[in-house]
Amino acid sequence: MSYLEQKWGEYNRERNPVRRYSSQREFEADWVNGLRRRYSLSQEALAVMASVSVTTVQNWENPQSRKSIAGHNQDRLRDIERDLWIKSHVTLLEPCPTFIRALYDLLTANKDDSAQGLADYLIGAMLEHDPERPRLLHWASLTHSIADPASAKAREYQNAALRALGSGTGPLAAAIENEILGSQFEDLMVMANGPERQERGARLLAACQRLYQRDGQHAYLWNALEVACRAPLPVQVQYDVLTELTGLLGQDGVRRRVMNDDGYEAVRAAFERPVSVN
Repeated sequence: MSYLEQKWGEYNRERNPVRRYSSQREFEADWVNGLRRRYSLSQEALAVMASVSVTTVQNWENPQSRKSIAGHNQDRLRDIERDLWIKSHVTLLEPCPTFIRALYDLLTANKDDSAQGLADYLIGAMLEHDPERPRLLHWASLTHSIADPASAKAREYQNAALRALGSGTGPLAAAIENEILGSQFEDLMVMANGPERQERGARLLAACQRLYQRDGQHAYLWNALEVACRAPLPVQVQYDVLTELTGLLGQDGVRRRVMNDDGYEAVRAAFERPVSVN
């Protein structure tokens, strides 16, 4: 079975898919277009990565095209998607422990089972208060979610990583914490709207607020506000964070950023007209 045939089969097993497709070809065209949009690639950039012409990419994205995507090109798209996913979720922050580099090497070599086994072992062997634990939990979640985004084990490690944020005090703590927040926010943005997305958002928001309480960095509160808007979390939660930012930074500065950044569109009404929040 080809890669996109497998994806088509997974789509057909979904109970409530986000979008309905009339044919496998329409699904494939949208999948390729979605891959580009998710990683902000032009058709030219994807063509270079896949070693094909721009016209070929255009045909891939045209649901009316009679040419199906050849099996070897589907393999290329699978590898491209995997490489882009890894690059968007992880960086080898230095100094990088040997076990983190080992996990990275296994993931890039498509050895997911080995990566998962090593991650599970390391989590069990590491002391609860080890300063490297948040980073290891994050990487452990990646080893499971790269193969199955809906993995219960991945969610368990993701939540544990968020809970561990704010406990680090070393020179790398902030960089690692920002990587974890950024990765989980990327995942939030591709989740279907619903309770699971809101639950992830609530955990992310709590982590951002905890980091702000520790460091006093306003960037964490801005992150919290974007999470509240994008999840989306209840209006009251959104406006509580907005009110805190306004009290710290003043209405004019907060208004300018909210009105000019699409990430905060959900709370723009606060500066356009009075809003009643029950």
